[in-house]
Amino acid sequence: MEDNNGSHHTIIDSGGNPPDEVSDIRSKRDLTVLCEVEDAETGAFLRSTYDLQRTLKRVPDEQIYPKATPSISILPQYRKDEKNLYIKRPQLAGCDDAEIAALLPGLLLEEARLLEVLKVHPHPNLIKYHGCTLKNGRISGIALEKHEVLLLYRYEDRSLPFNTTACMDGIRAGVRHLHSLGLAHNDLNPMNILLDKDDQPVIIDFGSCKKFGERLVSAGTPGWIDDEYIISAQENDEAALSKIESWLAARGKRHECGHGDVTCVAT
Repeated sequence: MEDNNGSHHTIIDSGGNPPDEVSDIRSKRDLTVLCEVEDAETGAFLRSTYDLQRTLKRVPDEQIYPKATPSISILPQYRKDEKNLYIKRPQLAGCDDAEIAALLPGLLLEEARLLEVLKVHPHPNLIKYHGCTLKNGRISGIALEKHEVLLLYRYEDRSLPFNTTACMDGIRAGVRHLHSLGLAHNDLNPMNILLDKDDQPVIIDFGSCKKFGERLVSAGTPGWIDDEYIISAQENDEAALSKIESWLAARGKRHECGHGDVTCVAT
């Protein structure tokens, strides 16, 4: 292959597919191989024939944003850029699947409604909710208190001593509060727990949180559940708490520095 400058190039398809098949990539599902143009003499990468821009398409607001209802608190426009806020947006992964896309507005609205309940019944170990952002009368995001550290990466992000016992106590306290309201989180794991500046745990992600006995659309994260479940139940959280406690203990042992089970320093 020769370009306008007279340089000889060769098209390399790492998956063994003909170039014309690769050039028909229209979505991430089609991106099983990446067609690259290399210099025939040096083998140096020159460019990719995959055009990400071509795969993008506009998704109508009504397909992802639910209509705001009177019961939903609205975040004032002037607060949208506050540094202490995190705006949770709809998860668009898989929205090219019609069945998944149809669920998006309802899931966002349900989580907002649940957070309205927790706003009336707050707890320091549950994320603080400030209301929703609007776009053309539709809920475009959920405004939450911002915390920088995820429990999953606590030892990597902070080298300070970590009281894992106090952390577990805080997680259990937050879950007990949920249960006292007749609610189960149904997706507890270290990816759904943040830590504030004092290393106090703050439970997040209430997309699967429902009243006991209600049917779940999605629940649990592989590795943090005993069995698959489709009904909201206190037992789901109790099983996850046991796994989190074991995980914390194991992580703590790996980072022990001779000060007992209270302090440990990341290596």
